[in-house]
Amino acid sequence: MTISVPEAQTKLAQIIARAEAGEEILIGREADHPTVKLVPIPAVQTRLTRHPDLIGSTVTHDPAALVQPLPPEEWGGMAGRRGELAAPAGLRHAAPV
Repeated sequence: MTISVPEAQTKLAQIIARAEAGEEILIGREADHPTVKLVPIPAVQTRLTRHPDLIGSTVTHDPAALVQPLPPEEWGGMAGRRGELAAPAGLRHAAPV
């Protein structure tokens, strides 16, 4: 469908509905010289989805464990004083500047 700007202004709602239905709508300052094409915007996913390669590969057997702190025996060489982490063996901190 090719229409002029004045016609498009008077029938905008109907033209949008036709474009959403898949019809190609061309609009021009004059009906026989189209300058723009009206096309629908593709639908946007509103929720995050898992990557197909990960579906079924990550199972959490105990969801409550995700919010619990690790016990000290699982910290290994990283356990330090309360509120601080010890540097891993062999790693030295640079002197403050």
